[in-house]
Amino acid sequence: MLNQQTHKRVSLFVDILMFVMLIGLMLTPYLMRMDGIGRSWYLFGWNWHLASWHMLFGAILAVLFLFHIIINFKWLTGVAQNWAKGNQATKAKFWMMILVCIFMSASIITGILWGLGTGVPGPGLFGGVGPIESLGPNSAISFWHTLTSWAAFFFTGIHIGLHFAKFLSFTQKPKPKPAAAPAAKAE
Repeated sequence: MLNQQTHKRVSLFVDILMFVMLIGLMLTPYLMRMDGIGRSWYLFGWNWHLASWHMLFGAILAVLFLFHIIINFKWLTGVAQNWAKGNQATKAKFWMMILVCIFMSASIITGILWGLGTGVPGPGLFGGVGPIESLGPNSAISFWHTLTSWAAFFFTGIHIGLHFAKFLSFTQKPKPKPAAAPAAKAE
């Protein structure tokens, strides 16, 4: 298991990566609709359709999301086991985490299904799959993906707000430990 300091650093790194992926996920559908932006971006030697970038960001976020749950699983189980002893703030964080998990999972599943329906060529794993007509852009799955994605984004924002003090703790210097009292002399 990770020591507390390493756990905090890994957790912060994963949280920052998740935030960057989430912003990329939220921007790419709107950039695709804007005139003059173009539907393909050339980056790191790849000329991909923006939908492919969206799928890549989604895949990375899904992996980071699972990793985030794994590294915070001890906290989740601890709160669940000691529910009666927990304060209101801890219970609110727990329920917000449950809502984020529900909507993020639904967004990931509907995104995979919608991706299968679009037939957009993508990076490695995603290319050459579709289209499956019943799952295309005008299907009900696109509505549910958009709805669950926005709900996941909304509840993730609240989740981040509830944990904001944790993020601020990374910018503060650790408090010095008080000096131990001198041992009493035996006479």
